[in-house]
Amino acid sequence: MLKSLTNPNMNYEVKELTPFRLMSIYAYDAIRKGHNMYALLELDVTDIRQRLRSQRKEGQKTSFFGFLLSAIAKAIEDCKELNHIRCGKKLYYFDEVDIDTAIELKLNGISIPRKYVVRDAASKTIEAITLEIEKAKINWKESGIAGEDDEWTLRWIKLASILPKWYLKIIFRRFSKMPFKIKQRFGTTYVTSVSGFTDVSGFAIPYIEGGNRPLSFAIGSIVKKPGVINSEIKIREYMSLTICINHDLVDGAPAARFVTRLKQRIEGSFVNQ
Repeated sequence: MLKSLTNPNMNYEVKELTPFRLMSIYAYDAIRKGHNMYALLELDVTDIRQRLRSQRKEGQKTSFFGFLLSAIAKAIEDCKELNHIRCGKKLYYFDEVDIDTAIELKLNGISIPRKYVVRDAASKTIEAITLEIEKAKINWKESGIAGEDDEWTLRWIKLASILPKWYLKIIFRRFSKMPFKIKQRFGTTYVTSVSGFTDVSGFAIPYIEGGNRPLSFAIGSIVKKPGVINSEIKIREYMSLTICINHDLVDGAPAARFVTRLKQRIEGSFVNQ
């Protein structure tokens, strides 16, 4: 610890920004500003969590996070007009729903996120997505790299500590004009989860200040609270979910249809689809 010259009672220390933080700052700074809508949802996940627990007892590999990625991908597939990437005045629509996400890993007891893209997630089962993520975690433990996308990100993080900010911003802006590269490295939508890092009730707002994609999601924690089921008050499990909708690319009506469809997917009976 250091001592302040002007105030001897003040202790402090100085640390360099990590390359990861530098890359995040430069990349966000390079993204154009946009106009967003936010849907803050509390979804009843009591039944689906019970079903998944029963499936795991039967030997199936079905995680709740895998279910959520599957539900989000299938809801986007149901609303194909939201599965696109913008470049300039053109929108590039894709058949495959590729989800850019961060998988939670443990290092010395500390949870850390690593980048991973689930390709064509809507065509995969919950079990397939769960096993794919588990395999990425095993790869990270064995090699320090979760997958191809994680390796690509690590290379860019190293460059962020070497190259000047102005040069990196030029690269990021050029990259934003390449729709197929964006899909390859960042998918067609983004999902982050803070539920593994806190059990505090509330909503997290995902960052998508403008950008090229129409949707991003932040999965919050699950809390127990009273709910009305068949005119009876019962204790239920509710998950908070934030959907950030890029209003430059999506109007209110299709956004509302998508939110309704996703709620049906998560709260309804789509476990085996």
